[in-house]
Amino acid sequence: GIDVVRDLPGVGRNLRDHPAAYVLFKGEGDPPDIDTPSLQVGLRFSLPGSPTRGDFQMTPTLMSSEHRPASVTFEGDTFHFGISVGLQNATSAGELTLNTTDPHDQPFLNYDFFSADYDRERMRGALRMAAKVAEHPAFAAHVVEQINPTKEVLDDDVALDRWIMTNCYTQHHISGTCKMGPSSDPMAVVDQYGHVHGLEGLRVVDASVMPDVIRANTNATTIMIAERVADWIKEGI
Repeated sequence: GIDVVRDLPGVGRNLRDHPAAYVLFKGEGDPPDIDTPSLQVGLRFSLPGSPTRGDFQMTPTLMSSEHRPASVTFEGDTFHFGISVGLQNATSAGELTLNTTDPHDQPFLNYDFFSADYDRERMRGALRMAAKVAEHPAFAAHVVEQINPTKEVLDDDVALDRWIMTNCYTQHHISGTCKMGPSSDPMAVVDQYGHVHGLEGLRVVDASVMPDVIRANTNATTIMIAERVADWIKEGI
């Protein structure tokens, strides 16, 4: 077993991330070569009537059978492109737990994506918006057909929910598993300076201290957190 030094139930809990999925299209023309940029522009948006602002990121991506995200599969060497839709402030939260007592073994990640109805509802709307974007003349001239999800699946809430759970992927922005907060919060792991509650000489300084995932890539914010805590360490705080 593992000796418990400090029992903090929030460790590994509150796992937040940016779940995403691609609407896949067969494209007109030749597939991009290896030197062609696959992704150059993105869109931040809110669904019409959504109370949450800037909660989605949409990115058109060029693909071929040799040049595509691991979450997307198709046969042949023809040109395809996808429109990625990423939920930037999912309310669903998962957890990270240990599989063994060996610290070198991989932990178990339960993302628990789309367990909240609100997340599924917004993701359905965003995928439908991505398909609508592809109907714009700027895209339509390059589209042979929409492959996945099919239009029939896209129009059916139950079928689309199943499709989302089968095809969603992580944008690799895991946050929140050592949540920052006051000691009165049973889920908090560190204080405002990164000190682990109830322990001396131990801090956590990375994306895990964010109480919730930010609505953007996590790299710059994590650097900011590290720079701030580095100053506190130098000041003896």
